[in-house]
Amino acid sequence: MDLRNRTTLVTGGAGLIGSFLVDRLLAAGARVIVADDFSKGRRAHLAHCAGRIEIREGNLEEPAAMAAALADAEVIFHLASRAYGVGFSAGNHLAILEHNEKITTNLISVLRARPVGHLLITSSSCVYRDDGPDTLDERPLFDGEPEKVNWGYGWAKRLMEQKCMLLARETGMPLTIVRPFNIYGERYAWLGNASQAIPMQVKKVLDGDDPVVIWGSGSQRRNYLHAIDCADAMAGLVEAGFTGAVNIGTEDTVTVRELVETICRVAGRAPRLVLDTTKPEGRTIKSADSTLLRRAYPGFRRTITLEDGLRRMLGWHRAEFARP
Repeated sequence: MDLRNRTTLVTGGAGLIGSFLVDRLLAAGARVIVADDFSKGRRAHLAHCAGRIEIREGNLEEPAAMAAALADAEVIFHLASRAYGVGFSAGNHLAILEHNEKITTNLISVLRARPVGHLLITSSSCVYRDDGPDTLDERPLFDGEPEKVNWGYGWAKRLMEQKCMLLARETGMPLTIVRPFNIYGERYAWLGNASQAIPMQVKKVLDGDDPVVIWGSGSQRRNYLHAIDCADAMAGLVEAGFTGAVNIGTEDTVTVRELVETICRVAGRAPRLVLDTTKPEGRTIKSADSTLLRRAYPGFRRTITLEDGLRRMLGWHRAEFARP
């Protein structure tokens, strides 16, 4: 699909991945609409696009707001949801599920009446069970429970996938389902104790915490991908006409302790590191089999290394916490 002059909608377009996706779509020549309620996304993330995008502000949990957001769209990239770190998820699984289900219901209601040329929905690696293989391929979802530390979010994304597959089957609308793995970047909106791992650890190190506390054993391994590369993969998959479900991530991993050690080295800090094994840490190893991604979108590249991405996160800390 050639996106030039296509009217594309990005729900959650002021967020971490969404704002970089807006940049990627503008570079492809698309006409871009952003739907966001700015509960997590920031207008500042889109300031450099002023005059080149249309912003439709509204809470997509409301049917009327969803209908207004989707009006006239030819291609939809659906990213809007509320994802938090594991510290928030504990005790809030039902609330997370309910929020995402409301948005999914409204999305399907509008698209059932007016299908679009292509729909991409953003699922999550949280849909996979904890006792699966260390490197995850695009396996069936309804075999066991989703990731336990993100149980409500994982179920919400499983249900969204299934409902949108039924919608696509009945309407004939092309559907791409992406399952990103541990995306990070410098357009992250700080959420306090509900924040995700990399911004949480960057803040601890740059705030001068000593010791820096690492949740869990520190030996849990993760694959991290910068939001710029995730956004490029999303757009590239639609441009390639791919339909189906695909992971967005790579096979390489680092331990959480190695991650924090790298943050310290890049920041020029040397705090003592302490492990808190009473805190949740999730599965032991979490990485993505990128075979299908690279076949579906041959242009996929990891352009930002983890170390370069962490240097960008140091700039994020300065910008985020220097604000009055």
